[in-house]
Amino acid sequence: MVYKITSQNTDQFSQDSLGYQIVYTKDSLLRIENFTQIGKQVYIKHIAKNRAYILMEFNGEKVALKSIPEEPVNAGKYEFKKKMGKEVIAGKSARKMQVKIPNIDSLFIMYYFDDISHDYSEAVPGLPGLPVKYTLLVNDELADFELIQLEPRQVSIDFFGIPAGYKIMTMDEFIEGFQN
Repeated sequence: MVYKITSQNTDQFSQDSLGYQIVYTKDSLLRIENFTQIGKQVYIKHIAKNRAYILMEFNGEKVALKSIPEEPVNAGKYEFKKKMGKEVIAGKSARKMQVKIPNIDSLFIMYYFDDISHDYSEAVPGLPGLPVKYTLLVNDELADFELIQLEPRQVSIDFFGIPAGYKIMTMDEFIEGFQN
């Protein structure tokens, strides 16, 4: 799955990879590739075991940061109201939902696939399916995400693991190393 991300800051990079997020899934495994100004970051997660790592390169060293997935801070505070209508997104029909985002005084129309589990996304907690066109508050600004490609294909289970050459560390160990 490929999501296009737009916001006030990413619009200037519309032709660059910074405006995209790539998501791979296989059974209870998840891999999300994000492109940032400091480089590519990969988030891998075993959904059933609730175990996750962030893969990145820092100062020439390959690091796998242990991440403890937690409920988002605003979990359960989103308000939903089903709306009539559907929209075709990435070639597939998506259901419409009106959403109130916590701490924002506006309502947003979002779309989701009700036949794909929300477990493959950590966005919009409580939405009854995979969010495919939605808005989030990211770094104090609104960012719009839209699924632009949905391509079912076989992905090797190795793609969801920590590659050879990566040093596994906790966030505390990483911060300590960064400060030294």
